[in-house]
Amino acid sequence: MSKRTTTSSDQLFLLEALYKENLPGLTFYARRFVPEEVTGDIVQDLFLRLWQGGRTFLDIPDGRSQRTYLYRAVRNACRDWLKHQVAVSNHADEALYLLKLDELQDQEDRSPEEFEQRLQRIGEEVERLPERCREIFCMHYRQQKKSAEIAQYFGISQRTVEAQLYKALQLLRKTLK
Repeated sequence: MSKRTTTSSDQLFLLEALYKENLPGLTFYARRFVPEEVTGDIVQDLFLRLWQGGRTFLDIPDGRSQRTYLYRAVRNACRDWLKHQVAVSNHADEALYLLKLDELQDQEDRSPEEFEQRLQRIGEEVERLPERCREIFCMHYRQQKKSAEIAQYFGISQRTVEAQLYKALQLLRKTLK
């Protein structure tokens, strides 16, 4: 059995054809598992990994096995994305919980004047956060916007929003101790 040899430009052409042919179906499939705004990233990352991986995938015979491989890869990428979201949101929730717990403890030990001073200090520390981090924090906690709404507003992923919220809570917690 002879192994076919392809040049780098042939590989790119084949991969581009596979991408164009399968993009709508893979994106639709990914939407079953993850928010629509991340499906394009997941599919593009898959094809980028295929390109970086070399000829191995392109040597699979055309037809069903390639499609099966692509759909399984998208499913696995969606699973990984969801696991990461759970981990990020758990950390953010834990940080928020600890911050709120600290605030409750402080309220018990402080007079109303001290509480007002603490609120003022929190406001000052929020203003010191990095610009994007501060904007996301304020939209979420002051305007009660959900992570998905903030992500759509800034044109970023929901994961990025949650990472910025986590960062803000960690910075505030650290500076307010």
